[in-house]
Amino acid sequence: MARRTPLSDPHRAIDILKEDGGVILTGFTTPCEVEKVNADAAPYIDAIVKDRLSRGLPQGVARCHRLFGRSETAREIWLQQPDLLEIFNHFLSTVSQPYNFEDGVELATAPILSAATTLDNGPGVKQQGLHRDDFLWQQTHRGHQGNEYALGSDVGMAVLVPGSATTVENGATLFIPGSHMWDHSRRPKIEEAVSAEMSVGEAFIFLSSTVHGGGANSTPKSRPVHGFFFCRSYIRPEENQHLLWTREEVRKWSPAAQRQAGYILDNPYLGHCDEKNPIDAERDQDTRV
Repeated sequence: MARRTPLSDPHRAIDILKEDGGVILTGFTTPCEVEKVNADAAPYIDAIVKDRLSRGLPQGVARCHRLFGRSETAREIWLQQPDLLEIFNHFLSTVSQPYNFEDGVELATAPILSAATTLDNGPGVKQQGLHRDDFLWQQTHRGHQGNEYALGSDVGMAVLVPGSATTVENGATLFIPGSHMWDHSRRPKIEEAVSAEMSVGEAFIFLSSTVHGGGANSTPKSRPVHGFFFCRSYIRPEENQHLLWTREEVRKWSPAAQRQAGYILDNPYLGHCDEKNPIDAERDQDTRV
């Protein structure tokens, strides 16, 4: 079984992540907040399910993409928790002293949002193949020397928040503890995996190098999980946040959320629009030549 630690103890969570590659965070949220995010995603999930049923198709996995903008609770409460940000920053912040800069001058950039999606696994969904999320960025792993985690080797992380209790029967996420230390040639075996079974209010956080996969749902009810994926600031995110939302919509977000989605820059150049933050740049495509 996956190990647990309170979100209020981020240093313990960091230690377990270095050892196992994933950990369940207790005290992440409340049932009331979970219901709000469930409700934010429900119209989009329901539309997909109804369309499939009308065509005689199995329910399968229904996805509500663009969850970052569609759920204020997720965007402004869950993802702005200082203890969660401390964990993300520990593994994904990038700090460097650029060549020929004055001594002591550093560039530091925090991780940014890669994608935010509700994954609703319907009845009968089969087990997902075990994989690493960083295949998106074509990462190749050489293993870790001396069985000690090399900080800086990961380019992404994820946090999964269950919309209902997750169990072995309804497809709780499977992951292999320690697999983030494997080299690229090692292949996973299903008997090495454990289930990240969770109660409502908990969350599972893991490194993008950790081998994992959704479990099979053998129950008559769907199993929703809200997934939030982050990457280093210089990595291309999975979702293109700059084309998903209008300027007016993004201006309603908090500055912290705008920064998290890449609309306000840490690095003074990477991702700029005419040397401005994207949030301040003109976005009227009709007037551009």
